[in-house]
Amino acid sequence: MAKRNLLISDVDGTMLGDDNALERFAEWHEAHRQPFGLVYASGRFFDSVVESVLTSVLPEPNAIIGGVGTDIQLYPSGEVMEAWHEKISRNWDAAKLREVLSQHPELELQPEEFQSPFKVSYYLTDADPADLQALWKRANEASTEATIVYSSKRDLDFLPAAANKGTAAAFLASQWGIPPGSVMVCGDSGNDKALFEQGFLGIVVGNAHAELKKLRGPRIYHAHEPFAAGVLEGVRHWIQHA
Repeated sequence: MAKRNLLISDVDGTMLGDDNALERFAEWHEAHRQPFGLVYASGRFFDSVVESVLTSVLPEPNAIIGGVGTDIQLYPSGEVMEAWHEKISRNWDAAKLREVLSQHPELELQPEEFQSPFKVSYYLTDADPADLQALWKRANEASTEATIVYSSKRDLDFLPAAANKGTAAAFLASQWGIPPGSVMVCGDSGNDKALFEQGFLGIVVGNAHAELKKLRGPRIYHAHEPFAAGVLEGVRHWIQHA
């Protein structure tokens, strides 16, 4: 992909949430489509994100990172980056993990539309760090190398240890030959945190949850505006200051 810069953004609560703000962002993107590649990184999967693109003014991306970083597919072809699945599949067994975690009645399995061979997701309300640590330990005792992502005080995802939005974003940027300093990432909740751990230029939108509000660093910009207006504010900041 012949782009000089890359914008990687979460969808729900970041791009989506304010229609007027999204229209302003879409206008900016149309004017800057040539130098900027656009990727969506979502907890949802490819087909669900595509539906949002087709039913709103959400700009068409070049690729979609789905399932909290467990899938990468090009848009609009839907071509799967199989090299990413090969990279994250080592010592991962979703079926075995689900079997082990079925012994924990506090976990409510999310609907099948939110599951995949590389993502096992539950609802768990107001979990504390000790709860999460115990569940992570239980998962890894089952000979499955897993990591957990907890966001919005409810959504608990078990993923292959090598997979998250940040590592998927870094893989994609590397494949396209775009250095970290030319990549901007945007998010609003806990499952976006990994995007800010890869040396990219970060944008925390104004409506972000506490787990992102507390992030600090020279490459993290906290926008005043919420949703897509915050994304646009952050992009303009980094264009001016990077």
